[in-house]
Amino acid sequence: MPTFTQTKSTLFLLVVVLFQISAFSQEQNCGTMETAESLQFFENNRQQILEIEENFLNNAQFRASNPITSVPVKVHIIRTSAGSGGLSTTELDDAMAIMNGFYANANLEFFVCDGINYIDSDAYYDFQNDQEAVLTSANSVPGLINIYFTNSVTRVSAGDSVCGYAYYPGGADTILMKNSCAINGSTLAHEMGHFFSLRHTHGGTPNELVDGSNCSTEGDYICDTPADPTLSYSNVNSSCTYTGTDLDANGDSYVPQTSNVMSYSRKECRTEFTPQQYARMYATYTLTRNNFNCASIDVDFTADVTQSCQSALTVAFSETSSGATSWAWDVDGDDITDYTSQNPTHTYTTPGLYDVKLTVSNAQNTISKSYVEYIKVGATETLPISRNFDSTTDITEGGWTVKSNTTASFTWVLNSGTTPSTGSGPLTDASGSGNYIFVEGSNAVAGEVAEYITPCVDMNIGNAVLEFDYHMFGPQMGELHVDIDTGSGFINDITPPLIGQQQSTNADPYLNRSVDLASYAGQTVRFRFRAIRGSSWSSDIAIDNILIQNTLSRETFNTDSVRIFPNPVQDHTLNVKLPNNSYEVTYNITNMLGQIVTSGTLKDMIDVSTLTPGTYFLSLNLNGNKVIKKFIKM
Repeated sequence: MPTFTQTKSTLFLLVVVLFQISAFSQEQNCGTMETAESLQFFENNRQQILEIEENFLNNAQFRASNPITSVPVKVHIIRTSAGSGGLSTTELDDAMAIMNGFYANANLEFFVCDGINYIDSDAYYDFQNDQEAVLTSANSVPGLINIYFTNSVTRVSAGDSVCGYAYYPGGADTILMKNSCAINGSTLAHEMGHFFSLRHTHGGTPNELVDGSNCSTEGDYICDTPADPTLSYSNVNSSCTYTGTDLDANGDSYVPQTSNVMSYSRKECRTEFTPQQYARMYATYTLTRNNFNCASIDVDFTADVTQSCQSALTVAFSETSSGATSWAWDVDGDDITDYTSQNPTHTYTTPGLYDVKLTVSNAQNTISKSYVEYIKVGATETLPISRNFDSTTDITEGGWTVKSNTTASFTWVLNSGTTPSTGSGPLTDASGSGNYIFVEGSNAVAGEVAEYITPCVDMNIGNAVLEFDYHMFGPQMGELHVDIDTGSGFINDITPPLIGQQQSTNADPYLNRSVDLASYAGQTVRFRFRAIRGSSWSSDIAIDNILIQNTLSRETFNTDSVRIFPNPVQDHTLNVKLPNNSYEVTYNITNMLGQIVTSGTLKDMIDVSTLTPGTYFLSLNLNGNKVIKKFIKM
């Protein structure tokens, strides 16, 4: 895969040409405004976003394929009441092509859904933002990103003309664009960046320090964009060189990135996003803004099986698209079409993790849907495995699988706090604050089955044990079983099943079950948590803290018994207190790019004086196997 600073297609040649011929010399900035609600929305999702970013950045450098997913937009072009003026279709096509050239590195592209909606209205032709509610209520299409192109955009309260504005996640699915700015090369990509969580590189105020010590909490909250004092046509010259003399609070001179799309640099200078900006947009799409669908054409697919612990796997794919007349499948992540039939079958003969992409077409559009590491052949994990769900966004990530034998209503889902049924289920997770998974007994029938299946596991520890916490409160409680697949199908009940109510109230603590796995040493296996719905709705079953490791119990070495403090770190020292000083534990600390910045053998405390302020990941390892991973902040 090309580096993030390289172009990924000839579309960027078009960007260069447009920049060179641009007559856009007047500075008109962005009207997107940060709000307390958008900041809170980001804070509420920060940890999950950072986890997705880390995976994206770690995998991007090794990925040979380009797993693009198409995102539909509804285009509204505002013209005069006489039908004159407005963005031309050629200008629209060019603007969309340039934006897609930028977003390919975020694994995203955008397409116009169901044609253009022309709005012929002198009242909106020169748009004022206090008209937005009436305009959008009459024209916006739910389930799409609605982009309005108009002759001018004015913020009434500020009394200024802007190039456009968008809403951060948590806000409306709306973008307003001034026509002349839409065709200047970078501004449409800039506003879409806001839509997918990117801030201006200067942030609300230029408080980010040049040394990067507060990069995750000031400016744009991104650490691979240099501190920015607020760029403009007055401090960036025609050669795209910063000419300002501003100093930060430490007296250091700024060295901003004048080429960054999310800056206020000259429009013709803005040619790139950074790796973490791409990761943040991808993470935001994955977590909060992935619910867009076009009525006339949509693309998606399923497979009858996605995982095998054996070295070969035959998979039958089924497209679940709508409106498609042709299909192109890349089933092994090499960007080469393998099948053009609607529902192909493919046999994988080499162990590995495979991206799958389906591209469909009709007379108007060609769009794609990709799933990264969708097919898993052979062992994908070694012990130990730990999952407490607190930083989990998708319970199927990492090769875990959710299945239901009948309807989608009785299935394992992620939750925090109480379950919807107040007469069944726990009040919280096992720790009192965090996430867990559960099955909801309501809207299901007796005997329905929900399965939660681990990835293939190489039992590389001779005296392994499976532990998990469970909560089963409800008068009509069902059953919870644990099964194992050693390669010839699942064998039921490797531990006595839990049948009927196990807690007396939903406030009772979770119970713990431990399963000896010594007899499976050296094998490649999968484990299955199988819930069976009881006779009525009051049969919510919850699971938390799944752990497979050696016989050193999670009771004595886990995220609850190991104390890590202070966090955020103070005085350059991170204290780590173990429940038993006889453990030999090593550690490593990685940055958000997955690079190890320090490591060693633990001796009660870790000297982090060499680390710059920001967010890091601390991994504690027992016998060379990771057992605890935590965010730490400097």
